[in-house]
Amino acid sequence: MSQEGYSHFKHFLVTSASPSVTHVQINRPKKLNAFYEPMWIEFGQIFDKLSHDSDVRAIVLSGAGEKAFSAGLDVQAASEEGSFATKGDVARLAVAFRRHVDEFQQCIASVERCEKRTFASMFVL
Repeated sequence: MSQEGYSHFKHFLVTSASPSVTHVQINRPKKLNAFYEPMWIEFGQIFDKLSHDSDVRAIVLSGAGEKAFSAGLDVQAASEEGSFATKGDVARLAVAFRRHVDEFQQCIASVERCEKRTFASMFVL
């Protein structure tokens, strides 16, 4: 895997663990690697890109820090931005919320759609 194209991500470290094996590390340990919107967008971009990278045959996914692989969704951040923070009538809020959740699910599901074998690890390589 070429490091080019993977070094600009803010919340993930993408490195070559060995020839043909890529290590993707969730890198937000102070927040227990909890996801918020910019992170899940990056997550989707990374796995979509790795899926098409001919130098990659397998991926190891891990979380930075000693306390958690990932705490899941950063509920505080989610409540302060996106469709939760939007004001308006209930119907428009419901549509915005559904679209927001769908975007989140599509990004997180990118690991499932990825054409490369992916392994989640609690241990850092």
